[in-house]
Amino acid sequence: MDLLARAKVLLSDSGASFVAVKEGEEHISNDKGIAPILKILDESPDFLKGAYVADKVIGKAAALLLEYAGVERLYTRTLSQLAVQVLDDSFMTYEYDQLVPNIINRTGDGMCPMEQKVLNITDPSEAYKLLSGK
Repeated sequence: MDLLARAKVLLSDSGASFVAVKEGEEHISNDKGIAPILKILDESPDFLKGAYVADKVIGKAAALLLEYAGVERLYTRTLSQLAVQVLDDSFMTYEYDQLVPNIINRTGDGMCPMEQKVLNITDPSEAYKLLSGK
């Protein structure tokens, strides 16, 4: 089984929201939003370089962070059109099940605040600084 397939199985079987896989290493998280990505970047910044990621939802903020981290391949169940613009400009290959115009916030009454925060940002480093507060 290739690493992306492994990440997809772990996402499905574990009920997690985020999975990152590298040879011999796995990171599984139930944290919401971009929290799992920021946590890995804070605790083990090199882990995501070359990793295969499966996530339930990827918006522009998450896409910029994954590009910043150097993720190699991505699978997501739901992908925003705003994230597609980022991913198409990156070296990351990706696949998704459902494409939506943008990610909706948790209350369902507007755009995800993280996606809105990076609406006019195209530089992954700038996005990381803004989203991580560094």
